[in-house]
Amino acid sequence: MVPTVRVAGCLLVPIQIDLDDATVERLQQQLLHEIEAERAQAVILDVSMVDVIDSYISYTISETASMARLMGCRTVLCGIRPHVALTLAQMGVRLRHVAFARDLEHALTLARGRLTGGTPGIAPPEPRIRS
Repeated sequence: MVPTVRVAGCLLVPIQIDLDDATVERLQQQLLHEIEAERAQAVILDVSMVDVIDSYISYTISETASMARLMGCRTVLCGIRPHVALTLAQMGVRLRHVAFARDLEHALTLARGRLTGGTPGIAPPEPRIRS
C-alpha cells in the first residue's frame, strides 16, 4: 500500500518506491477507494522519487486519471524527472486527463484550479519576460 496524505481536499500520493505492474494496479484500486471514501477533489501523484515510468505504468496512470475524472476528481502528476520526461516523450506516451506540475506547490495550485479558472488538466501559459 502506498501511503496517502489528505491536504486541502486533495489526496497527496508521494510515490517513493519502484513501480511495477502489480504495484501500480494495487495503487489504482487504492486510489479509487480513497477518492470515494475521502470525497477527494484531486489526486496529486508525486513521482519525484521515481526513476522509471514505462508504457504500462503510464497507461495505468492515465486510466486511473480517467476513472478519477468520472468520479469528479482531478489528477495532477508532479515532479517528473528529466530522464523520465525524455523517455516518455521518446515513447510518444500521452497521459490523458492528467495535469502536470513542476513541484508540489504548483500541483496544489493546479489541483485547486486557481490558475485555470476551474478547468482541470490545463495549465496556463508561463508568463513571458520582456527584455
